[in-house]
Amino acid sequence: MSSFALLIALSLCQIAWIVLGVLWVARRRDEIPLLISAVLFYVFTFRFWALLQGWASPVNLTNFGFDQLDSRSALEVQAIGTLGQTVLLSIYMLAQKRRIDVPRLLASPQLLDWLKPRVVALGVICIFISLWTRRSVAMQTASGKSMGFEVSSYLSLFSLSLVGVAILIGALWKSRAFRSGGETFGAALLFAAIIFVTFQPGMRFQFLGWCVAVTIILASGQSFVRRAQVLVIGLVGAVALFAVAGALRNAEDSTQELEQSAWERFAFAEDANMLDGFALLRQVYPQILDYSYGGEHLEIFERPIPRAWWPDKPVGGYMNKLGIITADSPFMLGISPSLFGSFYQEGGLIGVVILSIIYGFGFGRLVSFSTRIVPLGGLLLRGMLAAAIVPLLRGGDLPGIYAWFGMSFWPCFLLLWLRRHDFFARIPYRQQFAVGVPVRMERGRTGERSLV
Repeated sequence: MSSFALLIALSLCQIAWIVLGVLWVARRRDEIPLLISAVLFYVFTFRFWALLQGWASPVNLTNFGFDQLDSRSALEVQAIGTLGQTVLLSIYMLAQKRRIDVPRLLASPQLLDWLKPRVVALGVICIFISLWTRRSVAMQTASGKSMGFEVSSYLSLFSLSLVGVAILIGALWKSRAFRSGGETFGAALLFAAIIFVTFQPGMRFQFLGWCVAVTIILASGQSFVRRAQVLVIGLVGAVALFAVAGALRNAEDSTQELEQSAWERFAFAEDANMLDGFALLRQVYPQILDYSYGGEHLEIFERPIPRAWWPDKPVGGYMNKLGIITADSPFMLGISPSLFGSFYQEGGLIGVVILSIIYGFGFGRLVSFSTRIVPLGGLLLRGMLAAAIVPLLRGGDLPGIYAWFGMSFWPCFLLLWLRRHDFFARIPYRQQFAVGVPVRMERGRTGERSLV
């Protein structure tokens, strides 16, 4: 098979997964396969065609000793990515066979009344602390400290907590917990403040993630046509803001140049350079560095330890491991290789297949579990998964990405744990929730009553 024929076959395969994702939404009301397929199509197939047509320029790191990206290495990367996508989604669909029915009554009024003031208070507190930590980080970097080695990540990443707060507010909005006009207006202001704080170039993938999550939460439970309308409006708006955030890195541009740059970044996949990053990574593993053989995932447990406590803590990312980036470097460099690039780093093609199976099964079982518990709890779990998928598919330095998740979702985890007997109460098979239908309560282990 010629290279062009292989490219067409791989492109058609990824398009087929998008079509299957749409059918999965219609049948299972589950957007996760469609979300994964759309993102991977954009970063692999669309990026490849943009490079072939000359719409975008490949990442050039020849000054650091890397070879220039060519069509052969790009095609090999796309083939590996498509293989990983096929394995992951196939296992996901085998593990998640349940239809996601979101009722009008998501939780008991008592649980919503308990949750609402705490989410609002947590949101206000996190916004003020985020603004303070941002100022502190700016002062430290201005004094000459290294962002990656000398500034505490707990400070620089604290604003990620607003991702979890946004998901909680979206779930409360979906639950109709904000009853009066004043409460609705206050929730809208809180959303606006979260957008203001999280809308920045360095957090654009996390910003896109929580926008996608909230959009999916608000679209859940709607008819197929209505769901499609909400998804299209929400996702187009989120992607547009994502492109603007990327263009803002050139702060000296005028407004007209900024608009042009944002459009070009989206239309020509300038920010979706994971294909390039994967090809660069394959020049390092295993020729220069040995495969990690699971070490990348084991480092997830090391990453929360502050470097001040462990000065010799191993660095993440092959740029750091090769010594290209050090504490004295005046720049931060790293081209994300996609999730399957991170899998390849762990063990080559075998690592891609094995880890795609594990992740696909884990995602599927999590979504399946979310359909068996109180609807509000299930909605929060699916929202966190949707928010995590975008930065996760970006790949690169998996311990750092999981550290982002910890900083992003701790507000959700905290509230879920505090009322775990309410959120995780099992519901009988095919139990229907609807306004006017009696809701049966069961007592948990502590004697508290739970919605089931």
